[in-house]
Amino acid sequence: MKPNWQYLFLAFALALFCWYLTTGREKVDTWMTMRVEMSGAPEGLYIKSGMVGSVDVLVRGPKGVARKIEDSQLVYTLGLGKIVPGKNRIVFDAKNVPLPKVYEVVEIRPSRLELDVEQRAVKTVPVKVALRPGAAEGYTVSGARAVPDTVRLTGPASRLDSIKEVRTQPVTVPNPPPARIEELVALDVPEDVDATPPSVRVSMAVTGKESEVTLRAPLALTRPKGRAVEAAPDVVTLRIKGPAAILSDKDFPGLVEASLELKPDLEPGKYTASYRVKMPQGCELIEAKPDKVTLTVK
Repeated sequence: MKPNWQYLFLAFALALFCWYLTTGREKVDTWMTMRVEMSGAPEGLYIKSGMVGSVDVLVRGPKGVARKIEDSQLVYTLGLGKIVPGKNRIVFDAKNVPLPKVYEVVEIRPSRLELDVEQRAVKTVPVKVALRPGAAEGYTVSGARAVPDTVRLTGPASRLDSIKEVRTQPVTVPNPPPARIEELVALDVPEDVDATPPSVRVSMAVTGKESEVTLRAPLALTRPKGRAVEAAPDVVTLRIKGPAAILSDKDFPGLVEASLELKPDLEPGKYTASYRVKMPQGCELIEAKPDKVTLTVK
């Protein structure tokens, strides 16, 4: 007796249908993380606190396809069109979870948000140039200014009320510094405040601070050939004015020289002569004691 293939096909279809009823319709629960994006926030408002970047969603669906949802990059769009200044409670609605109808949203964590909303404000404040501490040691900075010298701030009204001026990021003065510094410097503003423009051009003049020093220097003589010369005194006292950075250098005394060059045909005897003082450029001799020395030539 030949088997009827039609009956065999019907039996296979019934077996497949029974398998689907027993396994394909079995439900499983899966947790997934969903990114949150906000939209529709009214102009002029600022969310001070309470916002989250993602939520955890418990999804229930057929066992055969539920695991596929774990790898999906889904986004929950949070409508903020009705928020007002103050405290706002926003509830996450399962209907807004972008999933096919075959899935059921069981739970959302957190289920709601408490948003602290403030009115945004605009304010124009002056810009002050800030120097890094110790950056201009030994030098004087003058004429420091920013261009533009005012900027427009946008941010929470409560924060802007306390801001009277905006400083630049600290400017470092190189050592030794150039006579003039000009560079583009960013502004130092709080994270929740925007500045327009965000940076300014800073210019300033740098000059060395003046100082005075008194030191003793030996008198260097250029003696005539064949002559013995004695100087009284052979050490002179010098008062020098100049840049503080130069005068405070430990090697500065060695850079100062008092010298006297005698004529090669100088005859024996006693003479009174003035000496020369050599010092680094930018320094000035204020006083020399004595200003002349007595020479004894033998």
